Amino acid sequence: MKLKQLPTDFIVEEIPDFTVSPQKDQHTIFLLQKQEVDTFDAIRRIAQRLRISLFEIGYAGLKDKHALARQYVSIPTKYNVQSLKMDSVELTFVGYSQKKIKIGDLTGNQFIITARDIQRDELASIALRAKSIATSGVPNYFDSQRFGSVIEKIFIGKEVVLKNYEKSVKQYLTAYQKSEPKKIKNEKRRILAQWNDLSTVRTSNKTFAVVMKEYVKTKDWRAAYRKIPAHLREMYVNAYQSYLWNECVKEILRNSVEKKKLYSVDYAVGSLLFFTDLSEQEREKIPQTFQTISDQMTATDDERQIIDRILLKERLKLADYTIESETGSFFKTRARPVLLNAENFLIATPERDEINSKTNLERFKIQISFSLSKGSYATVVTKRLFGH
Repeated sequence: MKLKQLPTDFIVEEIPDFTVSPQKDQHTIFLLQKQEVDTFDAIRRIAQRLRISLFEIGYAGLKDKHALARQYVSIPTKYNVQSLKMDSVELTFVGYSQKKIKIGDLTGNQFIITARDIQRDELASIALRAKSIATSGVPNYFDSQRFGSVIEKIFIGKEVVLKNYEKSVKQYLTAYQKSEPKKIKNEKRRILAQWNDLSTVRTSNKTFAVVMKEYVKTKDWRAAYRKIPAHLREMYVNAYQSYLWNECVKEILRNSVEKKKLYSVDYAVGSLLFFTDLSEQEREKIPQTFQTISDQMTATDDERQIIDRILLKERLKLADYTIESETGSFFKTRARPVLLNAENFLIATPERDEINSKTNLERFKIQISFSLSKGSYATVVTKRLFGH
C-alpha cells in the first residue's frame, strides 16, 4: 500500500473551534490552502510577502507537509489583506474575529485519503478491518510525524533525562534528516568535523553559533543545551514522552487483547501494535485514558504497573524525569484517550489504480474519509486499516 503518491491523495481540512463574523473586527480570518510545504514554512512565506512579523499570524495547528491541507489563519485587519496566492500557498478570505487564532482553536480535522498499490488478495482483509473500525476503534498512538526530531533513533529528550548533555548538544548541532536544506546539512557536517575544538568553527547559523559560543565560554554542556531555542527543547521532551506513551499503550493491548488478534506495524521510531477487532470483554479491559509520563504524575495502581514495566526497559525511574531545574524544560502529565474513534468513517469501493497498474499487474486504490478529534493522527487509522 502506498500513501501520498499525489498531493490530492491526502486531503485534510481543519474543523475550527471559533466563530467567524461578517462584521469587520480586529483580525481577518482566511482559509489557508497549502501543499508540499509545512505550516511553519507557509506562515513564514506569508509573513515575508506581507512584510509583517510571522508572530502576528495566528493558526490553530500544524498540518502535514505532504498533503493538500486547508486550515484557518488570522492576520490583523489593520494590514488590509484581502487574499494572497503564491506557489503552493493560497489565502482565501472567510470573515472576521475579535481574537487572534491560537494553537488548539480547533475541534478536529476531516480527512479524505486515497491509498494506492493495493493487491487483489488484500481487499477482503481490508474490508473486514474497515467494519471493525466503527465498533472497535483504533489505538490513539502518536505517529511518525511526531518524531521528526528523532534522528538515527536517538531521542534528545531521553539523553537529557540521562544528563548526557554533550550528546544532546552534539545531536542538535550535527545530526540531520535527508530532507533538511543543503546549507544546514553542510553547516552540521562542518561542526561535526571540528567537534573537538568548537572555537574554530565559523557558522552563519545564529542559533548554532549561540550554542557553541556558550560552550566555548563556559565549558559546560548543560549551559550550552539551555541555549538551544526553547520551542525545540520542548519538542525533544514531547517526542520522548510521546514514545513512552505509545509503549504504554502497546503494553495495555498485550494485557487486554487475545494474542492472535494482534499485529505489528513499523513506524519512525519502532513498531506499533494493532488489533483486528475487540470483543466487548476486551474493550472493557482497556482504560478510556492513560496519562503521559512525568515526575509529577499521580498514577493509579494499574497505570503504575504498566509504567514501571516500560521504565524498566528504559532503565530509568520516574524521579529521573525531574529535569526542569537543570534544563528549563519539563514533562507534563495529561490524560490521552487510549482509543480514537474515526467519526463518519466511509470506505469507497476499490477501483483500478491508474498509477501502479501495469499490463500484467493489476493494482487497486481505495478512498476513505473520516473525522478525528484534535491531537489524533490519520495515518494511525490507515495503519490499522491496511496493516502497514
